[in-house]
Amino acid sequence: MNLQESIKRILREETIDITTILRRVHAHDLELEFEESLDMASNMFVNINKKGRGVMDLKRFIDVTTSILMDGIHHDLISSLPFEYEWYNEVQEILKEFYKDRIEVKYEELISEI
Repeated sequence: MNLQESIKRILREETIDITTILRRVHAHDLELEFEESLDMASNMFVNINKKGRGVMDLKRFIDVTTSILMDGIHHDLISSLPFEYEWYNEVQEILKEFYKDRIEVKYEELISEI
């Protein structure tokens, strides 16, 4: 096995958790990206409601927020996580769990304003 294959194998075996993400994305930058994502998702929530297209449910609101967040940090992650696509869903699920409480609080605020 050559060195490059060994490195890929080691990286593939790395467990991805919030500390893995924070080693690749500075905590301050992650926080700024999260706040921006939450604002963008909130604007989408309000616009959908104003246009009479119903109310975005909590699961969708969490998905939208973390998807926007992933777009913001993707560049920092893709250069340092192995196997390009395999990690994307796993990282998004970790971010959903990490920010879940804060997203739910914002969602409840938005619902109360309807």
